[in-house]
Amino acid sequence: MPDIINNVINNMPASGHNIYVCELAPFNQTGLYNQQWKSFGGYRIAKNSTGSRSHLWDLYLLSVSMLNNTSLGNFRIKRFSERDYKPLYCSNFSDNAGSNVYSPIPNFSKLNQLNHPNFDQYKYTGSFAFNPILSTNFNQQWDAENIIYRASIVPLYPLLFCSSIPTHKSFGPAFLSSFEISVDGMENLGDVEIRCSVTGGRSVISPENIPPKRPNLDNNVIKMKNLDSSDEINEFNNYQNKYRAINLSDCAFWPGLFLNFNDFRRTVQNSYNANVMPPYKIVGMSLRIQQQVNLLFTYPGYSVLNSIIDFGDILGPRFASLGDRTVSGTIKLFSPQNVSLINTNASSLTMYFGSAFYYTMKNVDWQQPSITINPGNGYFIEYEFIARMTEITYFNGFNNYRVSEFL
Repeated sequence: MPDIINNVINNMPASGHNIYVCELAPFNQTGLYNQQWKSFGGYRIAKNSTGSRSHLWDLYLLSVSMLNNTSLGNFRIKRFSERDYKPLYCSNFSDNAGSNVYSPIPNFSKLNQLNHPNFDQYKYTGSFAFNPILSTNFNQQWDAENIIYRASIVPLYPLLFCSSIPTHKSFGPAFLSSFEISVDGMENLGDVEIRCSVTGGRSVISPENIPPKRPNLDNNVIKMKNLDSSDEINEFNNYQNKYRAINLSDCAFWPGLFLNFNDFRRTVQNSYNANVMPPYKIVGMSLRIQQQVNLLFTYPGYSVLNSIIDFGDILGPRFASLGDRTVSGTIKLFSPQNVSLINTNASSLTMYFGSAFYYTMKNVDWQQPSITINPGNGYFIEYEFIARMTEITYFNGFNNYRVSEFL
């Protein structure tokens, strides 16, 4: 399986090959989420009209219901367009489309006479890491960062990844099995890093002929002269966007609930006084989301009216459900004095990691802090927490934003 490196190097995005991310079920396509309504009495035959919503996708039905799709044999393709696919400048990307598909059949001679495919190994897994970035003009990664942000907030949010490498094929729908955003400033002003793992099915295959996303060029040519006016004028093209990774100086937190980001920003800014030393400094913080994605392998096909569509044994699992979800994190602070900064067992918490990664949680349970004392230097205090869902949480946030532990 490919191991792709696609850094933002020397203040400009790499132009060799690209990783793209696509939403297979955006919020504005609410019709796709109607399949998650399950009637009591059975999946196909409803014995009464009542039911409930669940985080359960029929991957075959989702793949054929996508807008802007075509087919390649039994696979469905979400056609490439700049509207749907957004470039993600990863520091690393690796995936596996099925490396353990075949296994030998035991026999009396103990020699390997036949191999057979394992249907439950037809699944897609992958992992990648990237840094949220800032630009002096237009951030080409902004849309992709928003997609990953939504996938971290909404449980079981279906995605598709692809690359501009011709020989690389990726599959979907893929779901985040783990998400971690962290920043460490113990040694220096650390950069914010996001590490993700995904798992999913194989009913959607990535498109072909994907172009690499190169940096925008400034239309104006910069002209430079030396002090000696008789020298010739040097001309060179300048990249339009200057990039840097978001770092600890862009991050903030507050033990409170803020539905509006501007209210959070003002509260944090008003808490600092240029003439008074702050009671603490952020040394590092992190947020981790773990999702157990259960994949169910069943008959490789589905029925439409009086017809039965058979996909064969290559499309992998048919159903994906949410088995478990845990949101936890840490905040590490430095204080020159022995003061207690978070003194409650439960409270609200808002964390901001820059760019689109704004997380506000109403219910957070705090563990007992870990304290490191350096004589003559101060106190390092690390708090760990576990988040809970709100009292009013709606399925997939239709007409509101309360979709999980976050508001």
